[in-house]
Amino acid sequence: MARRKLHTRLCDVLEIEYPIIQAGMGGFSDPPLVIAVSEAGGLGTLGGAVYEPDTLDAAIREIRKGTSKPFAIDLLLPDSLKDMEGISKEGLMKYIPDDYFEYAKELRKKFNIPDDFYSTRGGALWTSEGTMALIQVCLDNKVPVLAAGLGRLGDIMPECKSRGIKTIAIGANVRMSLKHVEDQVDVIVAQGYDAGGHTGNIGTLAVVPQIADAVKPIPVAAAGGIADGRGLVAALALGAVGVWCGSMFLLSPEATFTEGQKDRVIAATERDAVITKAISGKTMRQLRTPYTEIWDKGPKPPLGWPFHMLLTLDIVDYAYEHADQKEFEEMLVTPAGQATRLLNRRRTAKQIIDDMVEEAVTILEQGLPKTAQWK
Repeated sequence: MARRKLHTRLCDVLEIEYPIIQAGMGGFSDPPLVIAVSEAGGLGTLGGAVYEPDTLDAAIREIRKGTSKPFAIDLLLPDSLKDMEGISKEGLMKYIPDDYFEYAKELRKKFNIPDDFYSTRGGALWTSEGTMALIQVCLDNKVPVLAAGLGRLGDIMPECKSRGIKTIAIGANVRMSLKHVEDQVDVIVAQGYDAGGHTGNIGTLAVVPQIADAVKPIPVAAAGGIADGRGLVAALALGAVGVWCGSMFLLSPEATFTEGQKDRVIAATERDAVITKAISGKTMRQLRTPYTEIWDKGPKPPLGWPFHMLLTLDIVDYAYEHADQKEFEEMLVTPAGQATRLLNRRRTAKQIIDDMVEEAVTILEQGLPKTAQWK
């Protein structure tokens, strides 16, 4: 079957075939998914924030062995790197109240986490030095695209431009998006409340046209609850020139997702993808778990970022290391947007993109449904 054509300005800016960007999804998007999406005509994106500098460098090399097409690295950044100067992981821990440490001990017992288990996750995410090291790896490798899943790229925009690196930043409202305009990024993602992972508080249908109008002429990709060709066409109608999608790729064999997580996504309803601060301290949409319920219902509210994530890292990472046991597999962080009922079957990344493009082109060719009439 001949490949369908669907081309927008986003394709020109990012040098991709289809206006589809795979979201970074740190921890769930590794080289196999990035390669598969880019090879299929979209922009594959590595969730780089969960890597260390040496492993990020190796991942970039692996991606380049698998595809010659553009790809992106997604990092979590502060609004200004100066905000992180002089901060260490140990220094941050000092700001966590003693009663929260005691509560964390209670939760370890409740969820059968051994007292002597401590996460070995590295510290690049927590310090300015670590964050700058990750950025430097991206700059040294002249990655095609650098994305900020959180925060701003302003501090490093001159370096990106001098190396010919395209940039993407996410805005959940107009105010945030205008900051990205100041930074002169190449693409802004207008992300709605419907989205999985870290998300804002305005619905996709409302936020996309407002941001698209406010940031012209910068191209906008829509995000939040978009999982098929109908969503892509709707995004174009709202003023976006493409989409940024994460959840729809989670059921692919290339995603770093357990089969149990995939089963839960397939079985989920739109009410099961809840907003919680139980994992990172920031609002995050994921499938409800026994662990998120504990924090969402009290008795203690989650701490803010990054303190809550530091406090609970041992529990979360132990569950991942023992995901072969049902009690821990059910605790795994499972991000998903509100389009859960559309996430109902396993497909390869290529099949997902081909299906989205096929459906979108068919809708655009046929026009509005016959039930809609106008003069």
